[in-house]
This record gives sequence, C-alpha cells and structure tokens, in this order.
Amino acid sequence: MRMNGKTGLIAVIMLTLVVIAGCSKGGSTAAEADAMLEPIQVELEVTPSAAKTGEPVTFTATVTHHGERVDDAKEVMFEFWNTADDNAKHNQVKVKGAGNGTYVLEHTFQEPGAYEVISHVTARDQHSMPSKQFMVE
Repeated sequence: MRMNGKTGLIAVIMLTLVVIAGCSKGGSTAAEADAMLEPIQVELEVTPSAAKTGEPVTFTATVTHHGERVDDAKEVMFEFWNTADDNAKHNQVKVKGAGNGTYVLEHTFQEPGAYEVISHVTARDQHSMPSKQFMVE
C-alpha cells in the first residue's frame, strides 16, 4: 500500500500530535495533584457548650485548605435542632464570612434541651459537614 504525499503528511502530523499529547502532563506534578485532593478542614466551635435559655450561643466554623484560611467559601450554613424532639424543626441559617477564615452565627435559644448543630461548608469544590452537640438549660 502506497501513500501519496498529502496522506503521508497528515499521518505524520497526527502521529506527532498523539506523541506530544501522550508525553505532556500539563505541568502538574504528583505533589501538586496530592495538594489538589487535600480536603478542606472545618473546625466547628459552640460557645458556650452548656448555655442557658435566653442567652446567646455562638457557632463558629473556621475553614482552612492547605493550612491557609479560606475567606471565599461558596456557602456556609448552620443547621441546628433539639435532638430530644423527633418533630423539632431544623433551623438553617446561611452566614457570610467574618474574616480570617471564620464564619459566625449567634442564636438565642428559648427552649431547654439537647441540641445538635451541623455546619454545612462548601469551598474549593468540596463539602464538609462537621457537627457538635450542646445543651441549653
């Protein structure tokens, strides 16, 4: 089988493109790939952990990625409810950043009981949902 000049040139160009594409890694190293896969870290704090009715409780989510504070989370929401009441409403409140990688909500509880809070944090194309339990007396 003979190739004419035009067909041969196209075959050489195609083969060259395949080789170049196969050899290139896009400039990323294994270390860079591992860093991209590192999950966001969310530290959730409830202050005080044993509150009194009518007094404010502060929820703080501190978000970091690669050891650096994340001030540009796509969404941060605190969800909380009374765990002793099977029919308790799950309150969900979205918050904006307070700076330095922190996202804060202050809420006053009127009913005593055992509560749970989950911080829903979406940042760097990831989602994290740490939770804590606390008491209101």
